[in-house]
Amino acid sequence: MTAARLTLMAAGHCVHPEHAVLCNWRLWPMQFPAMFALIEHPKRGPILFDTGYSHAFLNATQRFPERFHRIVTPVTLRPKDQAAHQLRALGIRPEDVELIIASHFHGDHVSGLADFPRAKILYCDAAWRAVGHLRGLRALRRGFLSELIPADFDQRAAPIELERFGALPSECAPFQRGVDLLGDGSLWAVLLPGHAAGQLGLFVRDSRGETVFLCADACWSSRSYREERMPTAGARLLFDDWHAYRGTLADLTELHRARPQVAIVPSHCAEALARFGVHYDPAARTFSRR
Repeated sequence: MTAARLTLMAAGHCVHPEHAVLCNWRLWPMQFPAMFALIEHPKRGPILFDTGYSHAFLNATQRFPERFHRIVTPVTLRPKDQAAHQLRALGIRPEDVELIIASHFHGDHVSGLADFPRAKILYCDAAWRAVGHLRGLRALRRGFLSELIPADFDQRAAPIELERFGALPSECAPFQRGVDLLGDGSLWAVLLPGHAAGQLGLFVRDSRGETVFLCADACWSSRSYREERMPTAGARLLFDDWHAYRGTLADLTELHRARPQVAIVPSHCAEALARFGVHYDPAARTFSRR
């Protein structure tokens, strides 16, 4: 089976009380990196899983009610933290990226879509149907910012219909249904219901011989799946399906216990990103690769 080179990065971060994530009554702020993944495929070239924050997010949240995004989770983002800037530093032009896999349409995952003008945007059709029509307060409640969607989205969209999801390889258990995105076994997309409708995770066969599971916002911390910790009940107001979230978290816990060699990476977990060379610098107040 084909393997791809995987590099994890963070395009900005936000802060929020630890209690909201681990339900432990500790109110001090935690840093939550906005992870995106660069997947360098031997035949398809550079592919992105999400994009993190970009300055488009800051522009889109200047006014109310959208500004509540930044009030609830204050964002730190330097120009050089944006995905397009970080890829240029690696010698990859934004025009070289021909595919972006969007886990879901929350602003901290898709803010940089417009920065990659040639990229097809691959996503679960159910994710777009749930939020694409929303505006104002209804969009705010679902974490959706319509201004982040590129003007040519319809031409670039590559939705995955639910009918395409079939049996996964046994090593992905307990997850049972997914899509072999490139047809070579290198990238398996998996539905992770609960946090957002149609949310996708991604099993990646890394060229270093490791299987990595990018689980998006199926949980916000590695402690959540290790210790089976649900977030605070207040998160119910923002989630698509609280019961489904609990089931997805249980599946992550089972995967971790059955196959601890699989690297599970929640998109906003500083601990998980540190394993891949992404660390928080208190002096610069930002996440970067070392």
